[in-house]
Amino acid sequence: MSDTSATAIDDRQFILAFDAGGTMTDAILVKPDGSFTVGKSISRREDEPRSYRESVTDAASNLGLTAEEVHARCGADIYCGTGMLNTVLTGNGRKVGLMVTRGFEDITVMEGGLSYLGQSQNETLHQQLHRHTRPLVDPKNVFGISERLGGGCYQGNIHLPPGAALIPVNEKQVVKAVNAMIDRGCEVIGILFLFSFVDARHEHQAKAIAERVLRERGLSLPVVCSADVAPVSKENNRLKSLLFQCFAAELVRDSLMSVETQAKAYGYQGRLLTLLSYGGAVNMEYERLYETMISGPIGGLIGAQFIGEKLGIPNIVTADMGGTSFDVGLIVENRLAITKSADIAGHRLALQMVELDSVGSGAGSVVWVDEYKRLHVGPDSAGAKVGVCLNFDRLTVTDINVVMGYVDPDYFLGGQVKLDRDKAMAALEEAVAKPLGLSVYEAGAGVLDIVNTQMNDLLRTMIAAKGYDTHDFTLLYYGGAGPVHMYGYAEGIEFADVITLPWAAGFSAFGAACAEYMHRYSRGLRTLIPNGLDDTEQTSIAQQIRSAWEGLEADARTEMQHEGVDPDKVTFRYGVAARYIGQLESFDTSLESGDMNGPADLQRLIDAFEEMYTKVYPDGARFPDAGYSLTAVHLEAIAPKPQPILAEHPLSPAEPDATAFVGSREVYHAGQWTTFNVYEMANLKAGNVVQGPAIIRDPMTTVVVPPGRTMSFDKYRVLHYK
Repeated sequence: MSDTSATAIDDRQFILAFDAGGTMTDAILVKPDGSFTVGKSISRREDEPRSYRESVTDAASNLGLTAEEVHARCGADIYCGTGMLNTVLTGNGRKVGLMVTRGFEDITVMEGGLSYLGQSQNETLHQQLHRHTRPLVDPKNVFGISERLGGGCYQGNIHLPPGAALIPVNEKQVVKAVNAMIDRGCEVIGILFLFSFVDARHEHQAKAIAERVLRERGLSLPVVCSADVAPVSKENNRLKSLLFQCFAAELVRDSLMSVETQAKAYGYQGRLLTLLSYGGAVNMEYERLYETMISGPIGGLIGAQFIGEKLGIPNIVTADMGGTSFDVGLIVENRLAITKSADIAGHRLALQMVELDSVGSGAGSVVWVDEYKRLHVGPDSAGAKVGVCLNFDRLTVTDINVVMGYVDPDYFLGGQVKLDRDKAMAALEEAVAKPLGLSVYEAGAGVLDIVNTQMNDLLRTMIAAKGYDTHDFTLLYYGGAGPVHMYGYAEGIEFADVITLPWAAGFSAFGAACAEYMHRYSRGLRTLIPNGLDDTEQTSIAQQIRSAWEGLEADARTEMQHEGVDPDKVTFRYGVAARYIGQLESFDTSLESGDMNGPADLQRLIDAFEEMYTKVYPDGARFPDAGYSLTAVHLEAIAPKPQPILAEHPLSPAEPDATAFVGSREVYHAGQWTTFNVYEMANLKAGNVVQGPAIIRDPMTTVVVPPGRTMSFDKYRVLHYK
C-alpha cells in the first residue's frame, strides 16, 4: 500500500516479513536494493493462510508483481503471530501427562506461590474474587518417579559434586506412569526431574523407557524432557516452559506449517521463519518452539534497534499502539532490555524475552460505562472487527476517532473498507454520552483523553522506574493506531526527539525482516570461583566453561544443519550467568569471545561480570571478596540472512508539492472544531515540513499533527515531530 522507493527491481532475492496481529496482518516486502513496500489484510485467526495470501498479494501489487512472482524470488520469509498465546489463553491445547521427581507431584498446583501473576489492581485488592490461572495439566495426570541426582551446593564444594547419582530411576514406576497416561488419553508426555539442568541423564533414561512402552503399545506420542526445553535452574519456571512446549507448541507448529504450505504453493523454495521472544529468527523445525510465544511485538523492538543504529540514536523508547494494546519497550545503548523469566498469561517461564510493558489501550479496545457511571476502556477488544463502524457490536476507540474526524471512514485500508460514521456516532451517544449526561463530542473527547493519559502514564513510569531521564531518549511510535494518538500520549513528556516512519503500521513486520537468524542455547552449571585459586585450579575451571560451550556449539551446528543452514557459516556469541557466592539471583554477562583456556581468560570473564554489575547497581554494591558462582553458560548461534536497508533520498524544499495536498476536513480537537489540512503520505518527500493542524493519511494509518506543531521528513523520510 505504500512504497518507500521507485528503485528498479533486479533478480536478487526479496525478503518477506509478516506481523499477524489481533486486528491486521501486515506484510513487508523488501526489494533487492533494500527498499521495501507494505501490504495489509484483516487478520483471520481461523484461516491464517488466507490473511497471508491477501497481505502478500497487496504488497506485491505495489510493485506490479503477483504473489507467485515474489515468492519465486524470495530469499527469506518470516511470519510472526500470537497463535501460541491464544492457545494458552483459550485452554485448547494438547492433553498433557507429566512425570516428576517423587515428592514434587503438587508442583503444578503450588506454582511456586506465583498465583498472583497477571492480576489487575482490582483483583490484587480483592483476592476472594480472583480465579486461579487455568492449569495446563490435570493434576491427576502428574506421576511421581523415584530418582535423584545431586545438585551441588550454592555456598561451596562441601557436598557431593553436581550430577552425583543418589537414587537411580525407578523403571517400574516409569512404565506404570506411561501406561496410565496412555489409558487416560494423554497426547504428549513431559518429564521434569529436579536437577536435570545439571545432568540430563535421568530424564533421558526415563524418556527412553517411555518411548519403549509407546512402541510396545503401537503408539507414537511426543516425549519432551525439561532438560531439552529449558536446562536451567528454578524448577517452577522450567516446569512452565516444559508445559508450554507440550500444551501449545506442537499445535501452533501445525498452524505455522499451514502458512508455510501456502508460501510453498506460491513457489517459495525456503523454510518459513518465525521470531523468538528474545529476538532472532528460526524455522518451524525449531525444537523449543515455545520460545516464539510472543513473536509479534518483538519485531517492533528489533526494528527500532535497526533504526537507532542507522540514525545514531543509542537510547529509544518504543510505543506500539495496535488494535488490542499499547506496548512500551526500551533500547539502552543500542541494546534490547532482556528479562530472564517471562510472565505470560499468568505463568512464569524460564524464557529469555525482550522486556515490554503493556496497557490495554488499543484502537479496538471496548469503551463502556458501568452501572456506577464509571467509564472504562478495555480490556475487551474488537480485534479485526474494528468497531461498530464496521461489524462489531460494541463501541471502540476507533469508532470515536471516526466520529471526531481523526480517521477518514472512506479511506480505511486505502478505501478498500468503508466505515460507518453514523453508526459509530449513535453508539457513542448511547454507550457514553447519554449515561454521563454529555454531548456526543464531549464524550468522545473525554474518552480519548483517558486513553491518551493511560498511555502517557505508562511511558513516564517505565522510563522513570528504571532511573532514566526522558531527555536522553527518543520516542519511536508505530502500530496502526500509534500515529493517530501520538499527539496525546507524548504530550508533556520532554523527549530528545519524537519520530515515526511512513510504514509505521507495518513496523513490527519490518523489524521481523531485520532480525538475525539466531538460536540461543543454555546449559545449567554449578561452578565456583573463590578467591585465592592457583593457576592450575583456574585453568581447570576455564576448561570446564570451554567444554560446556563446545557442547552447545555442537548442538547449534547440528540443529542448524537440520534446518538447512551451512554449519560452516554459523558464528557464535558467548555468555555466562554469574553472581557473587551467596547471592540468590544470577546475572547474564556477555563476553567478547569464547576464548577460555586459562587464568587470563577467567579474569576477563570476572571483569566482564563486574562491569555489567556496576551498570545494574551502584559501585558500592560490588562484593568481589565473596568470590563468584557460575550457574549457567549460554551462547547465541547466528547464521547469515538477507537484511533490509534504510535508503537515503535527496532533500526537497520544505513546502510539500501540490500533489501531496489532498484537501481539508473538520476535526473536533481540543474542545472545538478545527480545520485540518490533509496530505498523502506517499507524495511527501524528504525535506518536506508539514505544518499543523494537519493530517497525513496513509492506507494503513493516520498521522495527526495538532495546531502549533510540525512534522518534518529527514533524508531517510523519517518523520520528526516538533
